[in-house]
Amino acid sequence: LKLGAPPSHSGLGGARGRGPIFGPACSPALHRQANMASTRFPDRPRAAAARSMLRCTQGLLLALLLAQTQPAAGSVNIDGGRSQLPGMKQDMFDRAQREKGKPGARMGKGPPDCPKSDKMSPFFGLAFVGKEMFIKMNSTDEQCTRLLTIGGANYTVLANASRTCGPAGEWKKRIAEELSAVFFQAGLDWVKNENDTIEIVTEDGTFEIPVDEARYAGMSACWAKGCDCEQAQNPTGKAILLTFLAIAVGGLFFDSLKMTWKKFKGEKPPRHVQCKKAHRLEEVKLAARHLCDVCGKSGTCYACTSGCPYDMCKVCYKEAKKKLKTELQEWYEKHPEDKAKDEEKKKEKKKKGEKDGSDDDADTKESKADSEAESTSKAESESGKAESGKEDAESGKETAESESGKAESGKEEAESGKEAESKEEEDEEDGAKES
Repeated sequence: LKLGAPPSHSGLGGARGRGPIFGPACSPALHRQANMASTRFPDRPRAAAARSMLRCTQGLLLALLLAQTQPAAGSVNIDGGRSQLPGMKQDMFDRAQREKGKPGARMGKGPPDCPKSDKMSPFFGLAFVGKEMFIKMNSTDEQCTRLLTIGGANYTVLANASRTCGPAGEWKKRIAEELSAVFFQAGLDWVKNENDTIEIVTEDGTFEIPVDEARYAGMSACWAKGCDCEQAQNPTGKAILLTFLAIAVGGLFFDSLKMTWKKFKGEKPPRHVQCKKAHRLEEVKLAARHLCDVCGKSGTCYACTSGCPYDMCKVCYKEAKKKLKTELQEWYEKHPEDKAKDEEKKKEKKKKGEKDGSDDDADTKESKADSEAESTSKAESESGKAESGKEDAESGKETAESESGKAESGKEEAESGKEAESKEEEDEEDGAKES
């Protein structure tokens, strides 16, 4: 509050009866009333002024409170407060929004939180088997005994009480590690101090067992694994799991051995073209919209026999088949015993009238067609060569005849020359005789 004059030793305001007491923070009516009271009653000026000042202070505090609560109210009432008017219906969302601001309100539909546990237990060991509990009361116990009741509560009472609070899937954990909270939820009496005893009834009899933290520490470390209780052990299930483990290890060892054998010795190439899953490809009708899985071109003529989405065009198929043939020939050169076995199998299948499992039949058909085409072309070329040979023979005959005529003429000339020489010799001899 801003005062019009500095305060004096007499209390509120300035000199007696002079100057305004309240500043502009209060309303004009209160301001006027306080000044009139101070002038009319000089002996009692400060009582009225104090009451007026108290009213003004109360008004200011109320205004501040309203200013602070208005933004929060605006954030909650998203509809402007219309749902809170009398006669307006409210749905589940309005009720949930209204209960959000209440102190101690719990979110969700789950059970409430459990009270804190004292971390004490009367058991050294605990195991859950079906709907029964088996316990060890002392650290020297080798075998577990079935629990009938503890503090007058059996297994069913403990299980139902444990489900009334905390997460729904941890009710066994609460029985083992938060037994005091379970007793509180069930309305049963629990020990008040450490080392106090509690009544436990088992198959062997009734016992008074102390409750302490040491037992709790040993039990909490082993209850999830059964605390070595014979009843919690399942030899049949253990044997089944060990069998599965042995099968898995054996399969892994076999696969690794097979891979190493193939790596060092090598693998025999297949006799026909296969897909990625080692299924045979066979010739089908032309699929113009299918794409070849090798080159990516449209129009395939070969597909997988097992229904795999693997197609191949004719060009890629021929290249793959040619490559397989070369690899198979190389394999046969290295392993002739495999070639002999394959030939025997072929002969047996031919005797039985079965078709061979390879693509050799189709290849033989194609090779026959190619050989027929080649033979026709060879026949045509040979016929052309024969005709040209005949012509050459005729021309050769003519040349031979001409050469023979020349030889005969040469013989005649030689004979005539010989006759002339013989005549000359005879003439010389006659001349010699005459002389």
